[in-house]
Parts: sequence; C-alpha cells; structure tokens
Amino acid sequence: MMSIPTLSAQQLLTDLGWSAPGDMTVEEIAWACGLMMQRKEMDGSDGRIIMNGGTAIISVNTAITYQPKINYIIAHEIGHACLHRQLQFFSDNNKTLQEWYAKGPQEKEANEFAAELLMPASLFKRKVANQKLTLQLIEQTATYFGTSKTATFLRYREHGQFPVMIVFIENGIIKWKQYSSDFPYTWLTLNTQVPAYTVAGDVHYRNVSEAAPAKVDAIEWFPDDFRAQKDPQRKLWEQCFPVSETSLVTCIWTA
Repeated sequence: MMSIPTLSAQQLLTDLGWSAPGDMTVEEIAWACGLMMQRKEMDGSDGRIIMNGGTAIISVNTAITYQPKINYIIAHEIGHACLHRQLQFFSDNNKTLQEWYAKGPQEKEANEFAAELLMPASLFKRKVANQKLTLQLIEQTATYFGTSKTATFLRYREHGQFPVMIVFIENGIIKWKQYSSDFPYTWLTLNTQVPAYTVAGDVHYRNVSEAAPAKVDAIEWFPDDFRAQKDPQRKLWEQCFPVSETSLVTCIWTA
C-alpha cells in the first residue's frame, strides 16, 4: 500500500501532465503549485519554506550550486507545501534533507515526497530493469532524473532488482547505512572504522579506487553477522565514490 506522500507526489505529476524528466523543471513544478521561488544567502540552512494560508515562498541558499541538490531541496520544500500546509515554517539543512538523518515525521514525509516527485517509482523501475548494478548505471540514471548519485542509489534500494546496502563513511568512520529489505546482512555497527580489506577500505587507507565493481568477502564487512560467520566464503560486490574530500558512499550488493 502506497503512503500518503507517495500518492500526493504521483497525483501532482498527473495533474500537471508530467510523463518524463524534461517535461517540466522542478522550479516550474513549484510555480505551477503557486509557490514563489528565491535564491538568498542563509546561515545554517540549505533551503526553507514559509507558508501563510494560501501563500508560500521557497528559499534556496545561494551557496549551493550543484543542480541535483538544488532540485532535491526544491522538491523537498514542495513536499512540505503539499503535505504540511497547517504548519507555517520549515528550515532544512543538509541533515534534514537526507532521509537517513531525518528527524520527525514531517521531514521523512517531505523526503519521501521528493523522491517520488523526482524519480517516480514506475519510471525508475523501467530505467534500471534487467541491467547489472554498477556505478555507471547509477550515474546514467541520476543524469536522466537530475538527481545525485547518493539519492539515486537510495532509490535503487527501494526499487532495484538486486539486494543492496548503501553505507556513508566520513573520515573513515561509518556514519549511516540503508539497505533493501532483502539484503542478507544487517549487522554493521555505526561509528566504527571502515573495514580495511574492502573497496572502501582501499580508498580510505591506501588511496586506491576501482573503476568497476569488485568482489569482497562478506565477512570483511559483516564480521559480527551470524549469517556471514556461517558462510565465510560468501562474496559481495562493492563499488564506492567520493562525495566530499572527507567522505564517500559505498554500495554493497549480492554477488
């Protein structure tokens, strides 16, 4: 059963006659919803929306120039406008704009709305169907939808064909993980060092990166998971990419 945020985003796209990326920009969708847009300097905030009855204005920090992030901020704030009109003010930073950090139901709902608005599930499934999971596939899909690689990987977690886990690593420390319901291993402790003998470990400890997915031992990533302990020869695919000078995202999926 689809959630209210997902249904709301689908209904909006239907009402606007949207059928594929390129039909309308996310800014045009905001304008079609009667939302005013502005870019402005904001301290400690990536985006915000102020609502007063039937009037609302979305602000996006001028410091942000990466278009996929701008797209997501606007889609997130449109979600607040469509779902939370009874509340008047939302100020969102880099943490509230990511579902793995979201605090409170309104932020999670706005993120879910944004994901469906930017990457409708039915279209996303068709784009990735019957293709091997690689960073190249995610990059091509992200370009098609105008989204970041991280957001696209997370969407794949929900609607892709391979069991997958996405892990965010900052300064060599595992900060968050998200995985599909069918991924076989889940016991990965947060706030611990990235395992050395993994693709992410190669990047962090040895500054060596792989251009293609590489096989790793499941037990290296999940030494405390009883399923990995029972089958220490089990292999997984892994590929990662940097998201800043100090952080990277790695994707692990079943071989």
